[in-house]
Amino acid sequence: MTDLIEALWDLLIENSLLRWFFIGLLVGLVLVGSMVWNGSAMDAGDAVMGIVASGVLVLGLRLVLWFVRG
Repeated sequence: MTDLIEALWDLLIENSLLRWFFIGLLVGLVLVGSMVWNGSAMDAGDAVMGIVASGVLVLGLRLVLWFVRG
């Protein structure tokens, strides 16, 4: 199990696009958590979709910035 975690960590450190996707997932988790904390009625499927959509949006924004800056 430790080898698997170490291999995933190495993959995350070396791949900058994957790193930005996980940053987006963390942002989505914080946003969904704050919505639930404030009393928003949210199903589990909606929460997961919001978290993944946030990850994809942050990754897409990073790709756009990467292409614009050259």
